[in-house]
Amino acid sequence: MIDWSAVRSRYAEQPTVRPLAGGSTLRVVLVDDEKICLRQRLWEDCVTRDQLETALTLLREGDGCTAVEFAERLRRYYAGGPDVQTDCSRIPNLSAIVLQDLGYLPAR
Repeated sequence: MIDWSAVRSRYAEQPTVRPLAGGSTLRVVLVDDEKICLRQRLWEDCVTRDQLETALTLLREGDGCTAVEFAERLRRYYAGGPDVQTDCSRIPNLSAIVLQDLGYLPAR
């Protein structure tokens, strides 16, 4: 499980975080008991605590990989696993970004 109090503490000051690829800046704009929301120049979206727990479980079940590889694995999970989501979603990328920033995935 993710220590959510550590997550809230880490993101309380709304820091910037590194994207998976490219040079665009992502800023944490909200962290509460249920979610973390990030903003990029063109969009804003959130990843929930439950989604991050799902991602961490999947990460621990697999082999070591990069954050980009993990985002693709998580995307396949949501496309055909028990939590199928048919809409276009940023959940895989945001989950990988946050888990990388928290040290669960290696930096690029």
